[in-house]
Formats: sequence, structure tokens, C-alpha cells
Amino acid sequence: MYMRKLCLALLTTTLFFTACQKVNQQQDLTGETIVTVKAIDALCGSVIFEILEESLKKYGEQNFTYKGKEYDGVFSSQLLCSEFANTNLYPNNDGSFEPSSFKVLISKNPPTYNCENATCLAILTNMPETFYFIHPIR
Repeated sequence: MYMRKLCLALLTTTLFFTACQKVNQQQDLTGETIVTVKAIDALCGSVIFEILEESLKKYGEQNFTYKGKEYDGVFSSQLLCSEFANTNLYPNNDGSFEPSSFKVLISKNPPTYNCENATCLAILTNMPETFYFIHPIR
């Protein structure tokens, strides 16, 4: 009788911990996919992006807080060379910018860049751990 209660207690505990796991866990991206993004913030080529499609937010970090606001589906990226020119992330005169949405191809694999100019590698503080290489789509 004691063993039966012990087994039942272990089974119940296991089910409880399994049920309490995070429901919206981030999924690993395999290969490449096209998503619509909006920049949350940028510094030089360092950018924090938010994925706008609800069905694709799973590829970014959930419940990410940046400057007091919470975001779902965010990732960091580094825009290098000509990639920056293919976005709308040019700052205003005061250093701020007004991002709009655009499509990008995200990938874990780095693209080949032909950099002829110096590249600023400054990064924002509090960047998401999830990092994708991107290629803006025009």
C-alpha cells in the first residue's frame, strides 16, 4: 500500500511539473524564414527587432522587457554594410528614429558581406539573447 501511494505521489508531481512548463516557449529556427519586423531600437548596426506575425513570434524571445515595455517575439541582429541601406533605420537629427515594418529573411547562418567601409560595432545594452542574421527584402 505504501509503494502505491509513493508511486501515485511521484506520478502526480511529474504531471504537475510538466503542466507548469512555459506554454509559449521559443522554438528554434531551422533553415531560413521570411518575417515582418519592426525595430524596437538601433545603435549603429546593432538592432532589436520585434516579429509582427503572431504565428511567427515563437522564433523570438517572449516577455522581453526593454525600456519599461514588454515585447514578444524579439531578437537581436547586426546590420552590416549594404544591409543597413536596405532598411528604414536612418536616425532623425536628434538620434531617434521612427521605425516602420519591413520584411526580412532571418537565418542562423551568416550571409556573405562585401564590406568596403568601416563598420560600427557598438551594441545596445539589454539585447535579446536570440540572434539572427537578416537580409532585408525589397
